[in-house]
Amino acid sequence: MTGLVLEGGGMRGLFTAGVLDCLMKEEIRIPYCIGVSAGACNMVCYYANQPDRSRRVNVEYVNDKRYMSWGNLIRTGSLFSEEMMFHTISRELIPFDYETYRKSGCQAMAVATSCLTGKAVYLPVPDLDQDYQPVLASMSLPLVSKVVRYRGDELLDGGIADPIPVARALQDCDRVVVVLTREKGFVKKPESTLKLSRILYRRYPRLIAALERRHEIYNQELQLVEQLEQEGKAFVIRPPQPVAISRTEKDVEKLNALYQQGVDVTQDRMEALHAFLSQS
Repeated sequence: MTGLVLEGGGMRGLFTAGVLDCLMKEEIRIPYCIGVSAGACNMVCYYANQPDRSRRVNVEYVNDKRYMSWGNLIRTGSLFSEEMMFHTISRELIPFDYETYRKSGCQAMAVATSCLTGKAVYLPVPDLDQDYQPVLASMSLPLVSKVVRYRGDELLDGGIADPIPVARALQDCDRVVVVLTREKGFVKKPESTLKLSRILYRRYPRLIAALERRHEIYNQELQLVEQLEQEGKAFVIRPPQPVAISRTEKDVEKLNALYQQGVDVTQDRMEALHAFLSQS
């Protein structure tokens, strides 16, 4: 079985949205997906078969203070509004197709990080209508999000402990399609906010340890992806050049350009992707 692995990256996830929209246009449905942070958000739109929804949500509401603002952070403890994302937008403004998602028969998992253990937690997402907490936990960025309490655990962004969960996907799959949001050759540096994290998360020493190792884990996982790509076990789609936007980018023109880049790169490699997926 082929699996789909979606890296996070905040607003860099517009690249992934373009990739997945291209897959939907080609009617390519990979029945297993593991998504991290923004990757988990893109994953659910893919399985709901709603092309352009991810792009629209981000581009149309990125400058809406109800969606993302420092005011949200002050009032609620989170930069991104849970109410706006999972209720107002999903049920009223750009309705999410809960029924199609539920009936897709696909295996979807969101990756979060346990603040208690510092380890990755892999959370099934079978029904977004009944339980969106796995996706919320996966996308809860450190320092700008509340800790999500879920099933006896305390969770934050999956990108801390397992940013590119290829090894986890290969426990269930023979091969993987990996969508990255950084260009080839990118090397992650140590976190610049570690001093603040050590203060804010002093209750969670194992989380702090994970944040200290975050760049090492990321770079090791990138090496694994490249090894698997060379071995023919991974098909990797990544931006062709450095992505010059931040996790919280608000420039709509830049976001649309990144989305289109995801579409274009995937279209250019479609023949090779079909060949990869057709291998027995």
